[in-house]
Amino acid sequence: MHGTYRRMLGLVNSLMIALLLCGCTLGASGAGPRVGEVKWPQSTQELIAEQPGQLAGTHFYLAQHPHRPAISAILDKMPTVVDGMDEAYLQLYWNQLLGLFSEDYLSPQMVVDRWKMASFGSPDIGDARFQFREHFNVEIILDASGSMAGKMGDKTKMQLAKEAIKEFAESLPEEANISLRVYGHKGSNADGDRQLSCSSSDLVYPLQSYEPKRLDQALALFEPTGWTSIAHSLKLAQQDLAAFSADKNTNVIYLVSDGIETCGGDPVAVAKDLSQSQIMPLLNVIGFDVNAEGQKQLKAIAQASEGLYANVTNREQFKRELERAKEIAQKWEQWKRDALTEVGAVLIDRRKWIDAYNRDWYDKSWRESLNLGTAIEYLAASGKIGHQAKEYFTKQRQAREALAAQSKEELTDYLVNLTNKTYQEMKEEIEEKYSGS
Repeated sequence: MHGTYRRMLGLVNSLMIALLLCGCTLGASGAGPRVGEVKWPQSTQELIAEQPGQLAGTHFYLAQHPHRPAISAILDKMPTVVDGMDEAYLQLYWNQLLGLFSEDYLSPQMVVDRWKMASFGSPDIGDARFQFREHFNVEIILDASGSMAGKMGDKTKMQLAKEAIKEFAESLPEEANISLRVYGHKGSNADGDRQLSCSSSDLVYPLQSYEPKRLDQALALFEPTGWTSIAHSLKLAQQDLAAFSADKNTNVIYLVSDGIETCGGDPVAVAKDLSQSQIMPLLNVIGFDVNAEGQKQLKAIAQASEGLYANVTNREQFKRELERAKEIAQKWEQWKRDALTEVGAVLIDRRKWIDAYNRDWYDKSWRESLNLGTAIEYLAASGKIGHQAKEYFTKQRQAREALAAQSKEELTDYLVNLTNKTYQEMKEEIEEKYSGS
């Protein structure tokens, strides 16, 4: 939270500088920005394209939330405004306040990408990586850097990851293969250990079918301690699977990380090269309770390889993401037995993802509105804003909430109408309609 706190102070300082550069003191009239110059999302497309705030996903509205004191301290640094303030300045102030708590509203492309995963093996998808081959291989690349020692509930992120990986391995078909590579598990996250830690990336469980004792032994070999060498590990993963070319193998890689590359590599470029290699893996990225900065890089890694990205904040969400690979493996097993997927089952699965998407939008809109409302009340109670500003910000919060609700319904209806189209048709239509996303 300390890093977030410092970034927020920077945002607040930027606001104060911007206001001073306008040539006015707060509450005075005179030269300055015109009403309407400061913009915030007015449409679904703009809402999707908007960058999430540094406090997205927090729960400031909960009185006992552990981050509440730090967030309150951030709000205490906001400028004081008085009644009689020009609307242009109120717009500036609201823009910065919204910039703290704005949520990450997902594009409908996320749902279509999940549909694509669910349709793995279908001739409807032209991507060769999504076609079944004789062998099915999954490699998990796990972050064992020091930050994975952080707690999520009563367990560390590493403990939760190990449990989920073990359960996933147990669920795979007997003929499927799994491997596990870990990085950042040597040395420490101190500067003096950086070289040692950044060079540590080990294949602790080579590609093979699931063997309980051997996997347990592999999982016991490491604990979170060092730096984050994503690029180096992706290069080594290509070597791990080098003998399993795409002409006879369906290769899936899951990269699990709770932060950005810290060893100086370029994981985005490496991911692109990996996806174009002879193993042609589907590279999916799971962000484990990652902040906005980390999500940006991890999303870029997934996009560079045309894979999927998901941010998870608890063990159950992590398990659900690995469930996708399990479902693909089960379909592969059916494919080997010449089983066919019924159209009805595909449509049911697609509707399930629409419902999950709808719920995600609702949860984020609800949390964002509560956070903003609580922040407005806090600023008013502490004397930071007067009655005029409070009334203005409250109206803007209500308008924002209404836009999110309207967008949720628009996107839900839109996705329902897409369910009978091919993946390529859906992708092209979304790119045209929501090009800003």
